[in-house]
Amino acid sequence: MQIKIEKVVYPGKSLSMQEGKVIFTDEGLPDEIVEIEPLKTKSNYIEAKTIHTIEQSDKRVMPRCNHYKACSPYQYINYDYQLLIKEKQIKDDFAHHLGQELKNFKIKSSQNIWEYRNKLRLNVIWNNGADTLAYHDPNYQNRFVPIDSCFLASGKINKLFIATIKLINEHILQFIEEIEIKESKYSGGLLLVLFGKQNIEHLRLSKHLAFLEENFPLAGIVYIENNENRKKEIVALGKNYIEEEILNKKFHIGAQSFFQINMGMLQILIEDINQTVRLCNFGIIADLYCGIGTFGVILSDKAIKIIGVESSKENIYFLKKNIKINKIENYDIYEGTSEDSAPKILEEKLNILIVDPPRKGLDRLMCQKLLKNCPKNIFYISCNPSTLIRDLKMLLPKYKLVKMHGYDFFPHTPHIETFTHLARKQ
Repeated sequence: MQIKIEKVVYPGKSLSMQEGKVIFTDEGLPDEIVEIEPLKTKSNYIEAKTIHTIEQSDKRVMPRCNHYKACSPYQYINYDYQLLIKEKQIKDDFAHHLGQELKNFKIKSSQNIWEYRNKLRLNVIWNNGADTLAYHDPNYQNRFVPIDSCFLASGKINKLFIATIKLINEHILQFIEEIEIKESKYSGGLLLVLFGKQNIEHLRLSKHLAFLEENFPLAGIVYIENNENRKKEIVALGKNYIEEEILNKKFHIGAQSFFQINMGMLQILIEDINQTVRLCNFGIIADLYCGIGTFGVILSDKAIKIIGVESSKENIYFLKKNIKINKIENYDIYEGTSEDSAPKILEEKLNILIVDPPRKGLDRLMCQKLLKNCPKNIFYISCNPSTLIRDLKMLLPKYKLVKMHGYDFFPHTPHIETFTHLARKQ
């Protein structure tokens, strides 16, 4: 079946119209003619995969990873054109759903479009008689795509993956189901995190993986027993964290802690937040979903007080460490969910509320709480334009959209990060 692609829509599907029915496929640029294989047929749309490009766009390039559809499905698109696609998606969706015209909206490009990931997690699968590294196949729930290395991660990370899978095969460590590697851009150290469901002794791991410590700048090796009943962390070698530095602030990032994967883009985002905070004055700043404290720690020098809210025990442990190592004395921690803590925090005379929720965005009750006791300014950092737009529909009656920035944290992928400044209407 041949179709002509009209546009690329969020989150990364190529759209065509044929006989009044919408067709979504996994690859194709505007005006390209592609051959597709339908996967699902519904009453008003078809889901398909592209099997051949008949007429190519001049914006098409050769992907670097042979598994690119599993790791970064925009690799076939010229990078500058990727940014234009993402800008258009945001502008079209804001105009359609919110009636907001974002004339000057731009996606800020990544300083590095390859080897930008400071963290990568891969599956370990049995393939052709050996344990092999793999990505999950995005089109199938229980299928995997074997890989040797990935151009999104540094050479150092790739070499450690290769050495680790070799040792897993040599010592028959088949209880290891996933491998994650974190890299510090500040120190160059690597944290190797292994996941499995079996309860094992750390001596067994340290004995078999000692070769890695001798040949790589390892901060540590951690094994996480990850099953339904418990999540137990075992430090096999060294530390259970890496160190990072941003704007002269030091951060300890744990084996299970969340941290942005593109340090260059994170610094650009923080510069924009700093500049916007100065325009609003600092005052009291609350940071919901604060993780290990990245934004609050950096803003603490100028604020009257920082309030951080976090529910993860792992993140809270490292949040407290980061406050201590940076000698911060004006930071209050609320341990619990942001949703439960919001009513009490909103009683404070907040000048700025920072929200950096997961992909699901803010829930309806959270938006209602914000509307009931409106902070002067909301800084909404989003990794999902769809849930951002849904939440703004609720918030905009009492807030005006002052400024919105876009960031390409994930080159060659459909992902879009945004920072939206909302100011309370008078």
